[in-house]
Amino acid sequence: MEYRIRTWPDKILKEPTKEVDFFDDRLKEYIDKMWEFMYKEEGVGLAANQIGIPYQILVIDTTIREKKSEEETENPVKMVLINPKIVEKEGQVMSTEGCLSFPGVQITIPRYKRVKVVGKNEKGEDVVIESSEFLSIVLQHEIDHLNGIPFINYLSPLKRKLVLDKYLKSLKEAEYQTG
Repeated sequence: MEYRIRTWPDKILKEPTKEVDFFDDRLKEYIDKMWEFMYKEEGVGLAANQIGIPYQILVIDTTIREKKSEEETENPVKMVLINPKIVEKEGQVMSTEGCLSFPGVQITIPRYKRVKVVGKNEKGEDVVIESSEFLSIVLQHEIDHLNGIPFINYLSPLKRKLVLDKYLKSLKEAEYQTG
């Protein structure tokens, strides 16, 4: 398998991922690769399909944001979540987000203010996470990826078209300059 950051419109970003039913060396390799790419690209979260792994795995490290800004992050965490599902959600907040799979794109979209997520850790043990603020937004963003839902889907059709046209044009220009 070739690990690399997958960028839109890569097909794997549009498809729901498969549940993990293995907790072995293969899973450990996937998680190690995900940390490697997330840190290399300076992200705070990464879904497995963003590097070509078609399984429900995500990694998050909000301590990175804590180090980079004065902004207070609620209890910074570093976590791996397998087969995560949002089981409760409440409130709404507007969130300005970027995405490693859409380099250069920043958009403001609605997110839930608080979410409760269930899943498993890398050992296969059940995990329940109740979060609000930044961690809640990162969890929603990464779980959406695992479900094949890119963050641009939260935009109106017209705004989505404008953002995608601008993004694809910038990709072509970058390709032209390097090619």
